[in-house]
Amino acid sequence: MPLELQTGPRGVHRIDAIRGGRFVVAGEHCTGSILIWPGGVQAAADALTFEAFAPLLALDPAREVLIVGTGAVLRWPDQSLLDALAAKGAGVDVMTSQLAARTYNVLAGEGRLVGALLLGLGA
Repeated sequence: MPLELQTGPRGVHRIDAIRGGRFVVAGEHCTGSILIWPGGVQAAADALTFEAFAPLLALDPAREVLIVGTGAVLRWPDQSLLDALAAKGAGVDVMTSQLAARTYNVLAGEGRLVGALLLGLGA
């Protein structure tokens, strides 16, 4: 599924599309789950744990918004995870990974300090 092509700040990592259940970032197909922020993208664990967010939480400056993409289906994470993420000072939004990809692109395009953990969608 192509996402609307929008131009944003130069050098900002954006999710170009979702094809075959994979995220496409800068023309590269990412298999499985990813962590993405305007300055980078990396493979992520396929679990919603506090440790999975560590690379995003270590960024300086801190993220003002953390997006949690729960895969193809909305699954609410444990409240303890949401509380721990919120304690770091970021707003936390939970949604399916497809919707999270679009939301991430909008916020990154606005120059916001955003980060997302997007669980994979499967093939």
